Amino acid sequence: MNQSEIRRTLETFLPENGITEIRAVGGRTSSGYFKNMETAISAVAANPRETFYFVLNEIKGACYSREQCEKLVAKPKATTSDGDIERRQWILVDCDPVRVSGTSATDAEKALSKEAMTAVYNYLNAQGFSKPVIADSGNGYHLLYKVSMANDEANKELVKAFLAALDMMFSDGHVTVDTAVFNAARITKLYGVMAQKGANTPERPHRMSRILRVPDEVAPTSIELVRKIAAIIPKPDKPAYSNNYGQSKFDLRGFIGRHGIRVKAEKAYNGGTKHVLEACLFDSSHKAPDAAIIQQADGALGYHCFHNSCQQYGWRDVRIMFEPDAYEREYQPQTRTTDAKPAMTQGGLSSPPPIQSRSRPAMLGPKDIGKHSRDMIVSIPSGIRELDREMIGFNKGEMTIWSGTNASGKSSLLSQLAIESVERDYRVAMFSGELTDKKAMNWIYLQAAGRQYNRSCGKYGNFYETPPHICDMIDEWLDGRFWLYNNEYGSNVENVLSALKQHMENRQTDVIVIDNLMSLDLSKTSGDKYDKQTVIALSLSALAKKENVHIHFVCHPRKSQGFLRKGDISGTADITNAADNVIIVHRVNNDFRGAIKEYLKTDRPKAEELCNYGNVIEVMKNRDLGIEDFFVGLYYQTEGKLFLNTPHEVKNYGWGDHAFTELPEIGDLPWYMEEE
Repeated sequence: MNQSEIRRTLETFLPENGITEIRAVGGRTSSGYFKNMETAISAVAANPRETFYFVLNEIKGACYSREQCEKLVAKPKATTSDGDIERRQWILVDCDPVRVSGTSATDAEKALSKEAMTAVYNYLNAQGFSKPVIADSGNGYHLLYKVSMANDEANKELVKAFLAALDMMFSDGHVTVDTAVFNAARITKLYGVMAQKGANTPERPHRMSRILRVPDEVAPTSIELVRKIAAIIPKPDKPAYSNNYGQSKFDLRGFIGRHGIRVKAEKAYNGGTKHVLEACLFDSSHKAPDAAIIQQADGALGYHCFHNSCQQYGWRDVRIMFEPDAYEREYQPQTRTTDAKPAMTQGGLSSPPPIQSRSRPAMLGPKDIGKHSRDMIVSIPSGIRELDREMIGFNKGEMTIWSGTNASGKSSLLSQLAIESVERDYRVAMFSGELTDKKAMNWIYLQAAGRQYNRSCGKYGNFYETPPHICDMIDEWLDGRFWLYNNEYGSNVENVLSALKQHMENRQTDVIVIDNLMSLDLSKTSGDKYDKQTVIALSLSALAKKENVHIHFVCHPRKSQGFLRKGDISGTADITNAADNVIIVHRVNNDFRGAIKEYLKTDRPKAEELCNYGNVIEVMKNRDLGIEDFFVGLYYQTEGKLFLNTPHEVKNYGWGDHAFTELPEIGDLPWYMEEE
């Protein structure tokens, strides 16, 4: 027994001014409710042969009046039940090795538990979960996630489904994720006591339980993220044509054999079957054991690949891949050639539509022009859902002008658009006139990594950095798809444009980001200030059309106060006339709140809604679809410098596909489990 470790456990989990129940179970049950930490430690220390547990969640104050107040009582009349819990504060993920009941784990069995725990940790980290407390239970490993949830039936079922989803993904014949620890009054090992299952033998020794890591900030994980994981559990299909109207269970083995799907292993899973595939069906570089088709005991079917870039695929996508007409009577997937990256086919990525020949005559008749289809336009989505729903995306062959006051978020938003384009397999070249190349890349790292990988530098306040090994993985992902102009070659507009043109000749390029007009040196361009700016805008618009790229061009406004309009953008009206899209980025502050309520005084509900966001983008002009005066609200994430569609959205980019297998280790433990 380690009294210092018990004290650390109580300091970590005991609510301020709250109570906890400490309980010994086994041959003789004893229990005590404690507010005084030192009294609790003394009571436990007086019983060194017992294995003690404690109640994780917040206990109602009335329980303190039970007979075992500030002392251990044998065979108490009552212990903590689910109805005695005030709120759920923790979710326990218990990775335990499979072994004979009533025995301790071997070193090899415990090592497998550590591997499973590490995989669960990395997966949930990639989904945006806050850092957990990590503990060694003696025979396995625990991840304890801070939450703030009401103690009700709905949340009980939610935690139950969450653990079932982890069990489905990570349990195998060697390690299980315990699905029985969902109840609110759950007890868990009092870290600092010995785990004493069975005889203490060299092969299966008793071990001390301990906390391995308490994060610097024990922050709660959003309930929305818990729901996201719980939703992975497959649901039985409603009676329909595709399942013989519920009359028969789908023959999954027959489907797999009929279509030659290569299975690495077939494992029994909680009454169902998990078919671990040799490779992901949507990206063959994702090898076993990362993808599986699952059939639950109730017949529900699911497909899951652990890689971030495959999170959107489910069983229906698998079925349609091999049997395109399977759901045609009730379901047709929404596809659009202008969406995201080119559509995946069994033969690989489809090719984008060819660029029209430039060798046609100067004057064209109808037959020379040919038919124009909207589907021939390649649109690059922004990752901003409402914007993509309205505009489809940013069309190749066009130019978008971005504007906004200082600190409105223009540069951050443009670098995020660059990352979103890379995510969809488009090539990006960027000019950042106000940042050195290292500072610009640091910003890219922060956004590509997101809050789940960036670390706080406490001594600098609200400052975050991306760990070097994560930067290395992002570099590999960006290699050959992202380039940054070297400012050592100067900011003269001729130099910048010449470098971009030469780059496009040598490398396939889809997106150009120029941030910004004011940082370009126009001294060698003839004309007055506004004439020069107009010439640049017209040149960029022509370049976009000629090279079939989309150009994002940042232009500061002439004034920095008030509610910005299109006419406030620096230069003459010719600048915005040359653009295909004009978008203003607003930061939601007191000035914006007052101005938007005045501007939208005929639509006060919309104005009030926009005031709840961190930033708002306003489409003032969209030539392709005729959109104007369209507002989209976004939430700003400080840790990753990202703009989000919802407060709890998690951006996962392709570099992270292998992050969970490549985190470096320090000695015997991964970096996040290093001893204090």
